[in-house]
Amino acid sequence: MRIRRLILALLAGATLVAPLGALSACSSNTPPSATGSPTAAPVASFGQATSAKYQFTIRYPLRWISAVHAAKPGDKVVTTLLSWSWADPKGATVGGGLGYVDTLHVSVYAMSKPVGPNDVKKHRAAFVAITASMLKGLPGLKITDPIKPIALNGVRGFQVTYSYTTQGTQIGAMSYLLPKGDYGYWVTGQSSAATWSSAWSKLAPAMASFTIGPVKGS
Repeated sequence: MRIRRLILALLAGATLVAPLGALSACSSNTPPSATGSPTAAPVASFGQATSAKYQFTIRYPLRWISAVHAAKPGDKVVTTLLSWSWADPKGATVGGGLGYVDTLHVSVYAMSKPVGPNDVKKHRAAFVAITASMLKGLPGLKITDPIKPIALNGVRGFQVTYSYTTQGTQIGAMSYLLPKGDYGYWVTGQSSAATWSSAWSKLAPAMASFTIGPVKGS
């Protein structure tokens, strides 16, 4: 089975970063490499979220509000197994304050066949294509840093930095596609140009903390 078929469900998740806010940014507003800025903010300013079921841990900025949705047994159509977001309630908004812009987001998707480290390298072109497909449909999309392979806390995947516009709000974003085992993880950080410095001082270390492996809690 081709790797592209393993995560077709991912393609339906491209717009999942949009409900809490729109994305866009000038090309000069390129998010810092999350893997290179793990200490941009003190550890004390973060909480920790874990999913024992989907085997991941991530830090999130304290006092950011959270929303989570998990697929339930009996759901007829399931594209996203888990969607977990954190938003800065004091950050930028769109839609008259109804949509949060400065957010951290994790989505988990099911693989139809387990993916190992060698698969990620072997089928690099397919995963790059899937990463690009995740962003289709975002208005005014611009790739500000090309899709490239990364290794985040021992897991191989891909990183892309991009921008798009909604309701005149400019926001920059960075996403990771991290396929491992039975799941594909899509991790995104985003912020408006107006709240750039304050938001990314928290988003960069939060994204850098994302770890896939045995965890306690749920």
